[in-house]
Amino acid sequence: MDVDTLLTTTRSARRSLDLEAPVDLDAISECLRVGLQAPNGSNQQSWRWLVIAEPSLRTRIADLYREAYLEKVGGQLIAGFLPAGSPEARLMSSTEWLVEHLGEVPVLVIPCYQPTYPRTDGDESFYQATLYGSIFPAVWNFQLALRTRGYGTCITTLHLQRERAVADLLGIPQGYVQGCLLPVAKLKPGCAVKPAQRRPIDEVIGIDGWKGGNH
Repeated sequence: MDVDTLLTTTRSARRSLDLEAPVDLDAISECLRVGLQAPNGSNQQSWRWLVIAEPSLRTRIADLYREAYLEKVGGQLIAGFLPAGSPEARLMSSTEWLVEHLGEVPVLVIPCYQPTYPRTDGDESFYQATLYGSIFPAVWNFQLALRTRGYGTCITTLHLQRERAVADLLGIPQGYVQGCLLPVAKLKPGCAVKPAQRRPIDEVIGIDGWKGGNH
């Protein structure tokens, strides 16, 4: 596919993930090789990418993920209580599908990063931007590489509500931050992927300031 098509049709994949199709770990490693060409802070490459394929580990992480989700929404799944067919119901149905099936996704990938700058008082914005700006370019590269090979994924962060438990489970050392969690599987055959609806560009661009109109 051409570059514009790749960039505009790589979507978050949840229900479209094929839980039964085998995953080639060599292909995942190749996608990570591509992904890690992305820029990162001072080119420190202070990262470790955990590829979790062991079923018992995936199940435990999925249990922690589900606990965190239910804690967030008040103890029960909520998609069925929303107006049928509404955008909110469709979104929550997809979200809760992943909550219920995360442990069945063949591979989970967790990028970890060791911050290269010490924390100082009042530097929260700088610290966060530097940290996550060193992770997510590679995450997006990885997602694009997966798409070209017939795989799908989505960025999830809910497991971070149980970050310490996940770190203990996987032996992540102190000082490393988990950026997100990416469930990876083959896309279902015939899965149609198209550009998403987005707000008009004039509504979201400011020229030379917040209120500047688009030229």
